[in-house]
Amino acid sequence: MRLSIALANTKPGVGKTTNSVLLASRFHALGHDVLLVDADPAQSALAWSDEVDGFAFKLIGLPTKDAGRRLADYANPDTIVIVDLPQAEDHGAIVRGVLRYVDEITIPVAPSTIEIDRTSAIGDLLEEVAEVRREPARVAVLLNRVVAGARSGRDAREGLEASGWNVLDTQIPRREAYALAYGAPPEVSPGDPVALLADEYLTRAGIEVAA
Repeated sequence: MRLSIALANTKPGVGKTTNSVLLASRFHALGHDVLLVDADPAQSALAWSDEVDGFAFKLIGLPTKDAGRRLADYANPDTIVIVDLPQAEDHGAIVRGVLRYVDEITIPVAPSTIEIDRTSAIGDLLEEVAEVRREPARVAVLLNRVVAGARSGRDAREGLEASGWNVLDTQIPRREAYALAYGAPPEVSPGDPVALLADEYLTRAGIEVAA
């Protein structure tokens, strides 16, 4: 695998599936070999693919405890793998199994007090995983559903960073297009925040970003 990214949180409904599918679409549009792994027993990404008669990139369902170890079985050396994980509170074994192996661990968090408070739980899980990893992962928070022009996004970033979290430079705004993305063919235009997020992942991995 060239790069592997997992989106994780303890709770459902934080934007893991939407961002996973849109990221996969963007990496594919950039010419990368992409594999999206739906590791959630709910299989939302697979259902989305069925709604649009299939994605343009590869997609598999792998809601198993050994999903992380098996990622390399489905990926080529140049493949970018994105894993859509279930909520850790209900499927901790699957989540831990994947987080042991991926390069990037991203925690989507909305800029609200309750969402930020939840990061302590995922932080505990990450500490457990770190003890059994061969090498440290790149771990970061993705601010998601940020209201443009509101102080909440800025305050959330400052608060998370003060608590020791690395926060990605890119943040995903609250937009109707994202809320209605499910069930439509995934498309990400150049300059879209998801496109900028894809570029940020490539930069973090030391992979050249196309001009």
